[in-house]
Amino acid sequence: MHGMRRQIGYGVLYVFVGALQFFQTLLVSNVYDNDFLGFKFSPGSTIFYTATLFVIFLTSYTENLIKTRGLIYGLLISNIAITLFSHFLLIHSETDDQSNSVFLEELLNFELTLFLIGTSLLYIEGMLIVILYQILELKLPKIPLFFKLLLTMSIVCLFDSVCFYTFFYFNVENYEDLMLGNIVGKQLTVVIFTFFFYFYLTQLANLKTRKPKSVRETLKVFTF
Repeated sequence: MHGMRRQIGYGVLYVFVGALQFFQTLLVSNVYDNDFLGFKFSPGSTIFYTATLFVIFLTSYTENLIKTRGLIYGLLISNIAITLFSHFLLIHSETDDQSNSVFLEELLNFELTLFLIGTSLLYIEGMLIVILYQILELKLPKIPLFFKLLLTMSIVCLFDSVCFYTFFYFNVENYEDLMLGNIVGKQLTVVIFTFFFYFYLTQLANLKTRKPKSVRETLKVFTF
């Protein structure tokens, strides 16, 4: 979708990523798989959320700061809207005596704090991606691009794993196992996605990027 941005525009990619947010949250709330290396993984967190962060990274790397800001704020607004609409629909379903939508109630009955924490972290991590990469680009220009991509995303995803599971699952009995599994899953996903990301940037994408001259210039992505 990014490769066809000149033909179909950026809206298709942004809508696709925004649509994944709801399913990502449902998977984080309900679906875990412990068949790999003995760890418990949630595809919503390890795959979908990490992919969202890579889209933010891709946008910040290939486009100007205004488009990056638009993507970040667009994801925030879509998360808030999905949360509100889902909550109102759940209230309606529970109060409607004629409704037989038990499945719908089970589907929408997720923790609102999950969305609030996830949305807040998404904004913070969007900032971290842009700032960390620019720091590496400005201070350590001799490091190969692949390792700068890998290091940036590894730090951001480690931050996400620790913060999200500490906020949301700290009082859960298997908190340590859940967080450790998420850390391992995210880091494996980061390595795989970085290979694809690097290959796309160096072999497939026809890019003309303008690099900010300072970190202060990068921070303008979060101001108006």
